[in-house]
Amino acid sequence: MIAKAFSILALVLSAFASKGVAADTLVVIFDRQNLVHGDSVEIEIYTEPYRSDRVAQTLHLWIDNVKTGQRWKYRYPFIKGRYKIALKINDSIPNGTYAFNFLLQNRFLAVKGKLVNAKEEDEEINYVATTKNKAPIIDGVKLGSDGSFKIDNLFYTDSVYFGFSPVQKSKENRLKISIETPLDSVFVPEAVTTELVTVGTAEIQNIQTDAATYGYVFSITDKKDKQLLREVVVKTKQKGQRERYENENVSGLFASDNAKTIDFHDNDELRNYSDIYSYLTANIAGLVTVNDEATGRTLLYWRNEKVNIFVDEFADPEFSPYSISVQDIELVKIYSPGSRLGLDGFGGSVAIYTRRFSNHPGNRLSNYSFYVKGYTQKSTEWK
Repeated sequence: MIAKAFSILALVLSAFASKGVAADTLVVIFDRQNLVHGDSVEIEIYTEPYRSDRVAQTLHLWIDNVKTGQRWKYRYPFIKGRYKIALKINDSIPNGTYAFNFLLQNRFLAVKGKLVNAKEEDEEINYVATTKNKAPIIDGVKLGSDGSFKIDNLFYTDSVYFGFSPVQKSKENRLKISIETPLDSVFVPEAVTTELVTVGTAEIQNIQTDAATYGYVFSITDKKDKQLLREVVVKTKQKGQRERYENENVSGLFASDNAKTIDFHDNDELRNYSDIYSYLTANIAGLVTVNDEATGRTLLYWRNEKVNIFVDEFADPEFSPYSISVQDIELVKIYSPGSRLGLDGFGGSVAIYTRRFSNHPGNRLSNYSFYVKGYTQKSTEWK
Protein backbone atom coordinates (compact mmCIF):
# COMPACT_ATOMS: atom_id res chain seq x y z
CA MET A 1 0.00 0.00 0.00
CA ILE A 2 2.81 2.32 0.90
CA ALA A 3 4.57 1.49 -2.38
CA LYS A 4 1.37 2.20 -4.32
CA ALA A 5 0.88 5.57 -2.57
CA PHE A 6 4.48 6.46 -3.26
CA SER A 7 4.01 5.62 -6.97
CA ILE A 8 0.92 7.85 -7.19
CA LEU A 9 2.78 10.70 -5.47
CA ALA A 10 5.69 10.31 -7.89
CA LEU A 11 3.32 10.48 -10.86
CA VAL A 12 1.68 13.65 -9.51
CA LEU A 13 5.04 15.33 -8.91
CA SER A 14 6.20 14.27 -12.37
CA ALA A 15 3.10 15.82 -13.92
CA PHE A 16 3.69 19.12 -12.11
CA ALA A 17 7.36 19.09 -13.13
CA SER A 18 6.46 18.47 -16.76
CA LYS A 19 3.95 21.31 -16.68
CA GLY A 20 6.55 23.63 -15.16
CA VAL A 21 9.07 23.08 -17.95
CA ALA A 22 6.58 23.08 -20.81
CA ALA A 23 7.82 25.15 -23.69
CA ASP A 24 6.27 28.57 -24.21
CA THR A 25 4.13 29.16 -27.28
CA LEU A 26 4.61 32.17 -29.55
CA VAL A 27 1.36 33.93 -30.41
CA VAL A 28 1.47 36.12 -33.54
CA ILE A 29 -1.21 38.63 -34.55
CA PHE A 30 -1.11 40.32 -37.99
CA ASP A 31 -3.23 43.35 -38.84
CA ARG A 32 -3.46 41.80 -42.34
CA GLN A 33 -1.92 38.87 -44.23
CA ASN A 34 -2.80 39.74 -47.84
CA LEU A 35 -0.40 42.48 -48.87
CA VAL A 36 0.45 44.62 -51.88
CA HIS A 37 3.56 46.67 -52.55
CA GLY A 38 3.74 49.80 -50.42
CA ASP A 39 1.70 48.29 -47.57
CA SER A 40 2.96 48.38 -44.01
CA VAL A 41 2.01 45.34 -41.97
CA GLU A 42 1.95 45.52 -38.18
CA ILE A 43 2.66 42.36 -36.21
CA GLU A 44 2.32 41.78 -32.48
CA ILE A 45 4.14 38.85 -30.88
CA TYR A 46 3.86 37.58 -27.33
CA THR A 47 4.44 34.37 -25.39
CA GLU A 48 1.72 32.17 -23.96
CA PRO A 49 1.50 31.86 -21.02
CA TYR A 50 2.34 35.56 -20.83
CA ARG A 51 4.76 36.64 -18.10
CA SER A 52 6.01 40.21 -17.75
CA ASP A 53 8.98 39.14 -15.61
CA ARG A 54 10.72 37.14 -18.34
CA VAL A 55 14.44 37.56 -18.90
CA ALA A 56 15.45 39.51 -22.01
CA GLN A 57 15.44 37.32 -25.12
CA THR A 58 15.82 37.71 -28.88
CA LEU A 59 13.02 37.32 -31.41
CA HIS A 60 14.03 36.29 -34.93
CA LEU A 61 11.84 36.75 -38.00
CA TRP A 62 12.92 34.67 -41.00
CA ILE A 63 10.83 35.25 -44.12
CA ASP A 64 10.96 32.53 -46.77
CA ASN A 65 9.65 32.69 -50.33
CA VAL A 66 7.84 29.33 -50.43
CA LYS A 67 8.49 28.98 -54.17
CA THR A 68 12.17 29.92 -54.44
CA GLY A 69 13.47 29.38 -50.91
CA GLN A 70 14.96 32.87 -50.75
CA ARG A 71 15.24 34.01 -47.13
CA TRP A 72 15.30 37.38 -45.34
CA LYS A 73 16.38 37.63 -41.70
CA TYR A 74 15.49 40.17 -39.02
CA ARG A 75 15.94 40.12 -35.26
CA TYR A 76 14.41 42.13 -32.45
CA PRO A 77 14.86 42.61 -28.70
CA PHE A 78 12.19 40.59 -26.93
CA ILE A 79 11.67 42.10 -23.49
CA LYS A 80 8.98 41.15 -20.97
CA GLY A 81 7.53 38.58 -23.34
CA ARG A 82 5.96 40.95 -25.87
CA TYR A 83 6.97 43.00 -28.92
CA LYS A 84 5.34 44.81 -31.82
CA ILE A 85 6.96 45.40 -35.22
CA ALA A 86 6.09 47.00 -38.56
CA LEU A 87 7.34 46.01 -42.02
CA LYS A 88 6.85 48.08 -45.17
CA ILE A 89 6.72 46.03 -48.37
CA ASN A 90 9.23 47.33 -50.92
CA ASP A 91 8.43 47.17 -54.65
CA SER A 92 11.42 44.83 -55.12
CA ILE A 93 9.63 41.97 -53.31
CA PRO A 94 8.20 39.59 -55.96
CA ASN A 95 4.52 38.67 -55.83
CA GLY A 96 3.91 35.31 -54.20
CA THR A 97 3.41 33.43 -50.96
CA TYR A 98 5.80 33.90 -48.05
CA ALA A 99 6.28 32.04 -44.79
CA PHE A 100 6.87 34.33 -41.81
CA ASN A 101 8.80 32.18 -39.34
CA PHE A 102 9.15 33.51 -35.79
CA LEU A 103 11.88 32.00 -33.60
CA LEU A 104 12.53 32.77 -29.94
CA GLN A 105 16.15 32.59 -28.78
CA ASN A 106 16.98 32.53 -25.09
CA ARG A 107 19.85 35.01 -25.46
CA PHE A 108 20.29 38.76 -25.67
CA LEU A 109 22.90 40.68 -27.65
CA ALA A 110 26.38 40.48 -26.11
CA VAL A 111 30.00 40.52 -27.22
CA LYS A 112 32.50 37.91 -26.06
CA GLY A 113 36.15 38.53 -26.80
CA LYS A 114 39.74 37.77 -25.95
CA LEU A 115 42.91 39.82 -25.91
CA VAL A 116 45.13 37.36 -27.77
CA ASN A 117 48.42 39.08 -26.95
CA ALA A 118 47.63 39.89 -23.31
CA LYS A 119 50.54 40.81 -21.07
CA GLU A 120 50.82 40.28 -17.33
CA GLU A 121 49.98 43.92 -16.61
CA ASP A 122 46.83 43.87 -18.78
CA GLU A 123 43.92 43.76 -16.32
CA GLU A 124 41.47 45.93 -18.26
CA ILE A 125 41.00 47.46 -21.72
CA ASN A 126 39.02 50.48 -22.87
CA TYR A 127 36.42 50.47 -25.59
CA VAL A 128 34.23 52.92 -27.48
CA ALA A 129 30.86 51.72 -28.83
CA THR A 130 29.36 53.94 -31.53
CA THR A 131 26.20 53.85 -33.61
CA LYS A 132 25.01 56.24 -36.30
CA ASN A 133 23.84 59.66 -35.12
CA LYS A 134 24.23 58.82 -31.43
CA ALA A 135 26.78 59.80 -28.82
CA PRO A 136 29.44 57.11 -28.34
CA ILE A 137 29.65 55.05 -25.17
CA ILE A 138 33.15 55.04 -23.70
CA ASP A 139 33.86 52.45 -21.03
CA GLY A 140 36.23 49.73 -19.91
CA VAL A 141 35.98 45.99 -19.37
CA LYS A 142 37.99 43.76 -17.05
CA LEU A 143 39.98 40.86 -18.46
CA GLY A 144 39.97 37.31 -17.16
CA SER A 145 43.20 35.50 -16.35
CA ASP A 146 43.29 34.21 -19.95
CA GLY A 147 42.59 37.65 -21.48
CA SER A 148 38.89 36.95 -22.06
CA PHE A 149 36.10 39.48 -21.55
CA LYS A 150 32.37 39.89 -22.07
CA ILE A 151 30.17 42.93 -22.68
CA ASP A 152 26.57 42.07 -21.80
CA ASN A 153 23.07 43.41 -22.54
CA LEU A 154 23.73 45.49 -25.64
CA PHE A 155 20.52 47.17 -26.76
CA TYR A 156 21.28 48.62 -30.20
CA THR A 157 18.87 48.83 -33.15
CA ASP A 158 21.70 49.32 -35.63
CA SER A 159 25.20 48.10 -36.35
CA VAL A 160 27.67 49.00 -33.62
CA TYR A 161 31.29 50.01 -34.14
CA PHE A 162 33.57 48.75 -31.36
CA GLY A 163 37.07 50.16 -31.00
CA PHE A 164 39.33 48.78 -28.27
CA SER A 165 42.44 50.46 -26.86
CA PRO A 166 44.92 49.96 -24.00
CA VAL A 167 44.26 51.70 -20.69
CA GLN A 168 47.71 53.27 -20.97
CA LYS A 169 47.89 55.45 -24.09
CA SER A 170 50.67 54.53 -26.49
CA LYS A 171 51.90 55.55 -29.91
CA GLU A 172 50.63 52.37 -31.54
CA ASN A 173 47.62 50.33 -30.59
CA ARG A 174 49.23 46.93 -29.98
CA LEU A 175 46.02 45.08 -29.08
CA LYS A 176 45.14 41.94 -31.00
CA ILE A 177 41.57 41.04 -30.19
CA SER A 178 39.21 38.32 -31.35
CA ILE A 179 35.48 38.68 -30.76
CA GLU A 180 32.29 36.74 -31.31
CA THR A 181 28.62 37.48 -30.82
CA PRO A 182 26.90 34.37 -29.40
CA LEU A 183 23.62 35.65 -30.83
CA ASP A 184 24.98 34.98 -34.35
CA SER A 185 25.85 31.35 -33.57
CA VAL A 186 23.69 28.37 -34.50
CA PHE A 187 20.96 27.98 -31.90
CA VAL A 188 18.01 25.79 -30.95
CA PRO A 189 14.93 28.05 -30.67
CA GLU A 190 12.84 28.01 -27.51
CA ALA A 191 9.68 28.34 -29.60
CA VAL A 192 8.81 28.52 -33.31
CA THR A 193 5.64 29.48 -35.16
CA THR A 194 4.92 30.06 -38.86
CA GLU A 195 2.30 32.19 -40.62
CA LEU A 196 1.71 32.40 -44.38
CA VAL A 197 1.41 35.79 -46.09
CA THR A 198 0.75 36.78 -49.70
CA VAL A 199 2.16 39.71 -51.67
CA GLY A 200 0.20 40.79 -54.76
CA THR A 201 -3.55 40.76 -55.44
CA ALA A 202 -3.43 37.75 -57.80
CA GLU A 203 -1.84 35.58 -55.13
CA ILE A 204 -4.47 36.06 -52.40
CA GLN A 205 -6.42 32.93 -53.34
CA ASN A 206 -3.30 30.78 -53.70
CA ILE A 207 -1.80 31.05 -50.22
CA GLN A 208 -2.44 27.47 -49.06
CA THR A 209 -2.09 26.02 -52.56
CA ASP A 210 1.37 27.53 -53.00
CA ALA A 211 2.63 26.16 -49.69
CA ALA A 212 1.34 22.68 -50.53
CA THR A 213 2.48 22.77 -54.17
CA TYR A 214 6.06 23.68 -53.32
CA GLY A 215 6.16 21.40 -50.28
CA TYR A 216 7.20 24.16 -47.91
CA VAL A 217 8.48 22.99 -44.55
CA PHE A 218 10.42 25.38 -42.33
CA SER A 219 14.05 24.46 -41.70
CA ILE A 220 16.43 26.38 -39.47
CA THR A 221 19.23 25.51 -41.90
CA ASP A 222 19.74 28.02 -44.71
CA LYS A 223 19.68 26.66 -48.23
CA LYS A 224 22.82 27.18 -50.25
CA ASP A 225 22.65 29.92 -52.87
CA LYS A 226 22.92 27.42 -55.71
CA GLN A 227 19.76 25.70 -54.47
CA LEU A 228 17.68 28.86 -54.56
CA LEU A 229 15.50 29.63 -57.55
CA ARG A 230 16.06 33.36 -57.76
CA GLU A 231 13.27 35.54 -59.09
CA VAL A 232 14.24 37.42 -62.24
CA VAL A 233 13.12 41.05 -62.10
CA VAL A 234 13.47 43.06 -65.30
CA LYS A 235 13.88 46.80 -64.89
CA THR A 236 14.03 49.39 -67.62
CA LYS A 237 16.66 51.46 -65.84
CA GLN A 238 19.81 50.08 -64.25
CA LYS A 239 21.41 52.15 -61.51
CA GLY A 240 25.14 52.71 -61.65
CA GLN A 241 27.39 51.04 -59.09
CA ARG A 242 28.05 54.31 -57.24
CA GLU A 243 24.36 55.23 -57.08
CA ARG A 244 23.43 51.78 -55.77
CA TYR A 245 26.20 51.89 -53.17
CA GLU A 246 25.17 55.36 -51.97
CA ASN A 247 21.49 54.41 -51.82
CA GLU A 248 22.33 51.41 -49.64
CA ASN A 249 25.03 52.92 -47.40
CA VAL A 250 24.86 56.74 -47.31
CA SER A 251 22.12 58.01 -45.04
CA GLY A 252 20.81 60.95 -43.05
CA LEU A 253 23.06 63.98 -42.78
CA PHE A 254 25.77 62.25 -44.80
CA ALA A 255 23.60 62.32 -47.94
CA SER A 256 24.41 65.96 -48.68
CA ASP A 257 24.80 67.48 -52.13
CA ASN A 258 27.46 69.78 -50.68
CA ALA A 259 29.92 66.94 -50.09
CA LYS A 260 32.85 66.30 -52.38
CA THR A 261 32.60 62.61 -53.29
CA ILE A 262 35.52 60.49 -54.46
CA ASP A 263 34.52 57.09 -55.86
CA PHE A 264 37.16 54.34 -55.80
CA HIS A 265 35.04 51.49 -57.14
CA ASP A 266 36.56 51.61 -60.63
CA ASN A 267 39.41 53.96 -59.71
CA ASP A 268 42.82 52.51 -58.76
CA GLU A 269 44.40 55.88 -57.99
CA LEU A 270 44.17 55.36 -54.22
CA ARG A 271 46.35 52.24 -54.46
CA ASN A 272 49.30 54.44 -55.40
CA TYR A 273 49.32 55.77 -51.82
CA SER A 274 50.29 54.04 -48.58
CA ASP A 275 47.20 55.22 -46.69
CA ILE A 276 44.09 57.38 -47.02
CA TYR A 277 45.65 60.42 -45.32
CA SER A 278 48.50 60.48 -47.85
CA TYR A 279 45.96 60.55 -50.68
CA LEU A 280 43.81 63.26 -49.11
CA THR A 281 46.67 65.64 -48.27
CA ALA A 282 48.08 65.24 -51.79
CA ASN A 283 44.78 65.87 -53.57
CA ILE A 284 42.62 68.08 -51.34
CA ALA A 285 43.82 71.64 -50.76
CA GLY A 286 44.03 72.71 -47.13
CA LEU A 287 44.28 69.23 -45.60
CA VAL A 288 47.49 68.41 -43.71
CA THR A 289 48.60 65.74 -41.27
CA VAL A 290 49.88 66.55 -37.78
CA ASN A 291 51.69 64.24 -35.36
CA ASP A 292 50.13 64.30 -31.89
CA GLU A 293 53.10 64.31 -29.52
CA ALA A 294 51.02 63.12 -26.55
CA THR A 295 49.80 59.93 -28.22
CA GLY A 296 52.07 59.61 -31.25
CA ARG A 297 49.01 59.34 -33.51
CA THR A 298 48.70 60.94 -36.93
CA LEU A 299 45.81 63.42 -37.11
CA LEU A 300 44.16 65.16 -40.06
CA TYR A 301 43.80 68.95 -39.89
CA TRP A 302 42.24 71.66 -42.04
CA ARG A 303 43.59 75.18 -41.36
CA ASN A 304 44.73 74.39 -37.81
CA GLU A 305 41.45 72.66 -36.91
CA LYS A 306 41.11 68.92 -36.41
CA VAL A 307 38.99 67.07 -38.98
CA ASN A 308 36.32 64.67 -37.70
CA ILE A 309 36.66 61.17 -39.16
CA PHE A 310 33.71 58.84 -39.75
CA VAL A 311 34.10 55.24 -40.90
CA ASP A 312 30.92 53.86 -42.45
CA GLU A 313 29.10 56.75 -40.72
CA PHE A 314 30.48 55.87 -37.28
CA ALA A 315 32.49 58.60 -35.55
CA ASP A 316 36.00 57.28 -34.87
CA PRO A 317 37.93 59.66 -32.58
CA GLU A 318 40.79 57.11 -32.37
CA PHE A 319 41.05 56.61 -36.15
CA SER A 320 44.43 55.66 -37.56
CA PRO A 321 45.07 55.98 -41.33
CA TYR A 322 46.82 52.61 -41.16
CA SER A 323 43.83 50.76 -39.68
CA ILE A 324 42.10 50.42 -43.08
CA SER A 325 43.83 49.15 -46.20
CA VAL A 326 43.44 51.44 -49.21
CA GLN A 327 42.12 48.39 -51.09
CA ASP A 328 39.15 48.24 -48.72
CA ILE A 329 37.95 51.81 -49.32
CA GLU A 330 34.98 52.18 -51.66
CA LEU A 331 34.02 55.84 -51.29
CA VAL A 332 35.16 59.01 -49.51
CA LYS A 333 33.01 62.06 -48.81
CA ILE A 334 34.54 65.36 -47.72
CA TYR A 335 32.46 68.02 -45.97
CA SER A 336 33.87 71.51 -45.66
CA PRO A 337 33.43 73.45 -42.36
CA GLY A 338 29.94 74.90 -41.94
CA SER A 339 28.29 72.62 -44.49
CA ARG A 340 27.36 69.91 -42.01
CA LEU A 341 25.20 71.56 -39.38
CA GLY A 342 25.31 69.56 -36.18
CA LEU A 343 27.81 67.07 -37.58
CA ASP A 344 31.22 68.66 -37.77
CA GLY A 345 33.35 71.33 -36.18
CA PHE A 346 35.56 74.07 -37.60
CA GLY A 347 37.78 71.51 -39.33
CA GLY A 348 35.07 69.82 -41.36
CA SER A 349 34.56 66.08 -41.68
CA VAL A 350 35.71 63.16 -43.79
CA ALA A 351 33.47 60.09 -44.17
CA ILE A 352 35.20 56.91 -45.31
CA TYR A 353 33.02 54.10 -46.69
CA THR A 354 34.48 50.59 -46.88
CA ARG A 355 33.76 47.38 -48.74
CA ARG A 356 33.03 45.84 -45.35
CA PHE A 357 30.13 43.65 -46.39
CA SER A 358 32.23 41.55 -48.78
CA ASN A 359 35.81 42.06 -47.66
CA HIS A 360 35.69 41.93 -43.88
CA PRO A 361 34.99 38.42 -42.55
CA GLY A 362 33.31 38.82 -39.19
CA ASN A 363 33.12 42.58 -39.84
CA ARG A 364 36.72 42.98 -38.65
CA LEU A 365 38.26 46.33 -39.58
CA SER A 366 41.56 45.87 -37.78
CA ASN A 367 43.12 43.95 -34.88
CA TYR A 368 41.19 46.14 -32.45
CA SER A 369 38.09 47.46 -34.24
CA PHE A 370 34.96 45.63 -35.35
CA TYR A 371 31.36 45.98 -36.46
CA VAL A 372 28.72 44.14 -34.48
CA LYS A 373 25.29 43.59 -35.96
CA GLY A 374 22.63 44.97 -33.65
CA TYR A 375 18.88 44.50 -33.64
CA THR A 376 16.51 45.42 -36.45
CA GLN A 377 14.66 48.69 -35.99
CA LYS A 378 11.08 48.34 -34.79
CA SER A 379 9.77 49.79 -38.07
CA THR A 380 11.76 48.82 -41.13
CA GLU A 381 11.43 48.03 -44.83
CA TRP A 382 11.32 44.53 -46.27
CA LYS A 383 13.32 44.58 -49.48
